[in-house]
Amino acid sequence: MWSIAELINTVEISDKCAEELFKDQNYEGERWYSLDEVTYEGKLSFSSDDMEHMDYLFNSDVNKILKKYKVQGDICFGSVEGDNKGSFWGYRFDGKGNMRNLEGKIDWYEKAK
Repeated sequence: MWSIAELINTVEISDKCAEELFKDQNYEGERWYSLDEVTYEGKLSFSSDDMEHMDYLFNSDVNKILKKYKVQGDICFGSVEGDNKGSFWGYRFDGKGNMRNLEGKIDWYEKAK
């Protein structure tokens, strides 16, 4: 078993975008149980209860909607346990309807005395 964590989220979405994302689910609770859960403080929301399924941005329908609303910012995830431990990845939305995949890494250094 493994789980991931949301590390960075700067993507703010409009109420209209949130409604469309909520309606796009194949079934209630696929990603959110209520419209209020789609955002948190104006940003796209992810539930840590979903564990390894938290990253649903790989879903092309979700990405189409976010691109349609020309969201801007980064959403990044990381895994520190399981078979994908040490993996860091994310998505960058440019505010013009485009998205790029991101890869990350952690650098270790000696702590100053």
